[in-house]
Amino acid sequence: MAASSHPPASSAGRASAEARRQRILQVAKGHFERFGFRRTRIEDIARDAGIAKGAVYLEFESKEVLLHAVIEALFVEIGRRYAEEVLPLESPRERLRATLRFAYREFARDALFERLGREDPELAVFQSLAKAGDNPRKADVQVEMIRGWVREGIERGELRADLDVDAVPFVIGLLRFLHYHTALITTGDRITRERLLDAVIDIFIAGLSAPSKR
Repeated sequence: MAASSHPPASSAGRASAEARRQRILQVAKGHFERFGFRRTRIEDIARDAGIAKGAVYLEFESKEVLLHAVIEALFVEIGRRYAEEVLPLESPRERLRATLRFAYREFARDALFERLGREDPELAVFQSLAKAGDNPRKADVQVEMIRGWVREGIERGELRADLDVDAVPFVIGLLRFLHYHTALITTGDRITRERLLDAVIDIFIAGLSAPSKR
């Protein structure tokens, strides 16, 4: 008897469910970018995704959970690019520099981050996401990775030996979100946001760096 060319029903069902989930995420991302979190409505997402409102709630129990899922999907792709562009750098000091450059570029690249930052200057959605699921453990892993880079930089003579190693990851975490708080300074023709952020990175790295040997 010839083997069936159709996948088992369970596999087909899983594929269909995953396709529906991805369609919801794609449509939801567009709505959050256009309307922000407060004005986005689940019923509008369901309509544009071509599914019932109840089907959205079967996947995501609330609008906040849906927004978290949209952001986490973006972070997966961002993490892939970070692993390709930053992690292979030989110099720990340049990895730290590249980490901030990467963060500013990625926040500027995606309209969703810009919209959320304008709507919520306190970035409450990122705060709630940081506490959700396995994210606290992931954050701890990232903090320890940065600390490892600082220790490596000190051992190699790139970074100052008197640095507060434990604090550096949190300073970088703070600086990552500086992108959202530059509007007042860059108003008019004083300075472009890009130039300001480049200067912040250069000054920060200079402060970390060991004195040059003469």
